[in-house]
Amino acid sequence: MRALNSRLRRSVLIFQKESAAAVVATERMSPTVLLLEPQPLYRAALSSLLAGSSLTVSVISRSTLDECRETLAESSVDLVVAAITPSLAPRWVLATLAEIHSSVPVLFLGEPTDLQGRIDALRAGGTGALTRDASPEEFMAAIQAALRGRRTMDEALADRLLSTASDLDRSLAQAALSITEREILGMLGVAWSTRAIADARGISPKSVRNHVTNIYRKLGFSSRPEAVRYAARMGMRPVSDELARP
Repeated sequence: MRALNSRLRRSVLIFQKESAAAVVATERMSPTVLLLEPQPLYRAALSSLLAGSSLTVSVISRSTLDECRETLAESSVDLVVAAITPSLAPRWVLATLAEIHSSVPVLFLGEPTDLQGRIDALRAGGTGALTRDASPEEFMAAIQAALRGRRTMDEALADRLLSTASDLDRSLAQAALSITEREILGMLGVAWSTRAIADARGISPKSVRNHVTNIYRKLGFSSRPEAVRYAARMGMRPVSDELARP
């Protein structure tokens, strides 16, 4: 994937879909956007924003998934914008809508604190995911991108997904670490000092620093805090962690 619009604010990223068969709904005179939002005030605000935009879209708003299904069965819809709530889990929403309209793209809006919900939305096949506190400009950019067959996500979500991919690459690279290096990396993950690691391993602090340098080189780390965070995220712990920590 590659970023397409550098003029957008950094908090929203737009990516080209991998599929070359994406339907560009904006070729129509007036694309139709269906809002699935249970909160009346928020639904009215989004409807007003879309109706008054320069995109010239038709807006249909619904409060429940059942109403959304009925609308899809009766009307031509180019994009669904759906809230992420306990009763509107992304996988359930996508599976339900696919029964009626298998190709309609769905842009999800989640709470800023619900990063996992937005991740689940993309993994389930959503065309994009934004936070509910996105600016009107960010929201409209996401709508336009989705209608053109592009994916959109907020910066926090993109950072997490890229971090996850980086962790996966490094997990595969762990095979290049020696037994001693893996043990030392685990010690770094539970915040052991260089002296503590040296004492536990029965080697000199200089040898520990040499091992740490090799770990950085093999896994692409640039600092000790980065190595510590990685080892902690991956749940790496030293065999010798059962000993009393100095």
